[in-house]
Amino acid sequence: MKALSAREYQILHFLLERRDFVPVKEIASHMNWSEKTIYRELNALEHNLDTRGIRLERKPGTGIALALTQEQTMELRSTQCIPGKKVVTTLSVEARRIKILTNLLYDSPEETSINKLSEEYFIGKASIVNDLKAIEERIEPFHLRLEKSQLGTRLIGSEIDIRKAMASLIHELVSEDRRQEQEQEHQSRIDGNTLGELIEHFGYDPVKGIQCILEETEQQLGYTIGDPYYINMLTHLLICIRRLKSGKVIRLADGISEHPVTDPTVHSIAKAMANRIREQYGLELPSEEIYFIYQYLISSGMSVPSLNHELSGLMDKACPESKVMVKELIQTVSGMIRRDLTKDEQLYKGLIIHFKPMLNRLKYNISINNPLLEDIRKEYAEIFSLVRLGMLPIAQACGLNSFSDDEISYLVLYFQASIEKSSKKKRVILVCSTGIGTSHLLKNRINRTFPEWEVVDVISASWFKRMEDWTDIDLIISTVKLEHQDLPVVYVSALLNDTDVSLIKAKFNEEKLNQHQNKVFSFPLLGAYVHPSCLQIETNTKAPFAEGTASRLKLFTSILKHVGANMENRAFAEAKLNNHLSVFLIRSDVNVNPVVGFNIVQGETANSKLEIVIAFSKDEPITELLIEIQSLLMCRRMYEQIKRVTTPMELVGILQSKHDQEEDHDGYNQDYQRTVD
Repeated sequence: MKALSAREYQILHFLLERRDFVPVKEIASHMNWSEKTIYRELNALEHNLDTRGIRLERKPGTGIALALTQEQTMELRSTQCIPGKKVVTTLSVEARRIKILTNLLYDSPEETSINKLSEEYFIGKASIVNDLKAIEERIEPFHLRLEKSQLGTRLIGSEIDIRKAMASLIHELVSEDRRQEQEQEHQSRIDGNTLGELIEHFGYDPVKGIQCILEETEQQLGYTIGDPYYINMLTHLLICIRRLKSGKVIRLADGISEHPVTDPTVHSIAKAMANRIREQYGLELPSEEIYFIYQYLISSGMSVPSLNHELSGLMDKACPESKVMVKELIQTVSGMIRRDLTKDEQLYKGLIIHFKPMLNRLKYNISINNPLLEDIRKEYAEIFSLVRLGMLPIAQACGLNSFSDDEISYLVLYFQASIEKSSKKKRVILVCSTGIGTSHLLKNRINRTFPEWEVVDVISASWFKRMEDWTDIDLIISTVKLEHQDLPVVYVSALLNDTDVSLIKAKFNEEKLNQHQNKVFSFPLLGAYVHPSCLQIETNTKAPFAEGTASRLKLFTSILKHVGANMENRAFAEAKLNNHLSVFLIRSDVNVNPVVGFNIVQGETANSKLEIVIAFSKDEPITELLIEIQSLLMCRRMYEQIKRVTTPMELVGILQSKHDQEEDHDGYNQDYQRTVD
């Protein structure tokens, strides 16, 4: 392809960024050119692209788009920044701030100036000042700041924090791309949006080069790194190389922990990766950088083709700490959903394999991103909150305030799969008339329609009357009228038509609903451990979801005084179940007076909040207490009563009485959703 003119290049850049059909009128408006000029430049651009096997696709009434394969997209992204060609495009405020932040991060600690930025983006200095203020707020969570002097403005902070901010920015841009366009099928392990962003930031050759190094690393490890961890590792190495080329190296002074090497084999593989980087890029990695790579390797989960495969080797490597945590978590979630998941070997093995690298990520403060986070949080809101609550003791044991939503979302998938699997396994009895042919026909159709069900037996109506043992039978499907009061019965035709199938499904939904209706809840542990001195009530007249920080601090002080401890060096683990309910845990070996406290922020529905603080020792029944708190979500009337209490005795009275859902008639999901929303 011969060199493009400045106008051709700007149109190519614009179409590549849009990735969709754009009307000529919109291109003309964006470039501030006439439509006639756009058509002329498009004809010239089309001729140049045609020599590379790339075509412009025209759709009457819709516009023009680049028809590109994934490889062509990557190649254009890597070659479009032609030296000497300055592209002036109109950016949104957010896009401009992202570009400014990106350059500040990549160039740190080099200075830039307001005048320079104003000229580069063709906007006033006042707008640049506002951009820098917004950027300061954005980088604050990463412990970074903007330093302003007569020489200009620069971003400063530790090298580790700068790299974390860079990785977070890339993941944010990838997530934005996913929201703007429908995810397409891709053959590689890294999706097109992520690959496109990485190539745009680092170039085509570096991305491909690091991918080759990672493939060699996986061969040495003897397993395939899971896709999200692979993307995390790829991003880290690309950032590492870019910063090293600028002379920016991680040192112990940057805050990298001096943890011992617990896996010499993986550490030697990290050294081999450093050697490959030296050979390929001419960069010598110091020991701190090698150790940082080692941290990422042992914090990366593996891709397991099937949990039915032989996993004894992996299970043997699991630390005892992980096994204890996983068993406690499964037991807690089982109690919350009132379904025994403790016998699910696949759930146990999957969590064990996941926990070890997860604990390493916590140890080394490595973040992981789940591209499906929003979908998981939306589709499985109920189990998401339950897993977060179940992880509360583990967060406290690990010295964390809480687990990130990304970490929780991966755990949710394991539990959701287990719940769905256990829900599908139904044992049914078929009752037919004496016709053998009819019986076999019905059984075959049931097996085809519900392949996961087990047809325990096919019996006649006369034999049905003699049966006494109905243990482990979930449903009776019959073609004749029966008298049986203890089990659900669905009457169908022998041909099992669509109406019959709908009746069967409706019966199961009805049974599931009835399991939670008219349920009586009691809260013996909450009632026993609550103490009158550990109740704080605050009236909120401010904005929705105000923190109630003052009353919470008073409650913490009262609780620690009650258990004979002080605030110094006390870690509080938090599980925020929704915008109105949070649970805090103080767990210690020295808590001799276990107690539960309540912080109630009263106000309008949108402004109210309930916070429960637990101070327990390791010997106290924390699992059972968390199950009671989860029941509080289900019992809406009690939940509302607690938020309106005015005295400690009133709270104790509510907790020590029994509550049911008899008048709600909403079932578990609806009642839960009211509390969440």
